[in-house]
Amino acid sequence: MTAPAPLENLWDARRVAEYLGASASAVYKWAERGELPCRRIGALLRFVPAEVRAWAEGSEGPSAGVHRLPMSGAAR
Repeated sequence: MTAPAPLENLWDARRVAEYLGASASAVYKWAERGELPCRRIGALLRFVPAEVRAWAEGSEGPSAGVHRLPMSGAAR
C-alpha cells in the first residue's frame, strides 16, 4: 500500500485537465468511471500527480500510443 500524498501536492481537476490537454469535464468523467486514479476528500476530487502522469503515459490513458514531449523549464 502506498503512503497518502500530502494535500499540498495534490492536483485538482483543472490542473489535471491542463496537464492532459483535456477539458475539466473529461477529467471528471474519467475519474467518475474509475478510469483515472483519484482521491475523494469529502465531495472534492484530488489527483496524485505521479499517478496522473503514469495514467497518461500508460495504455489506459487518453494518449495511449502518443509520446508526450518533456516540458522545458517546468518542474512537473
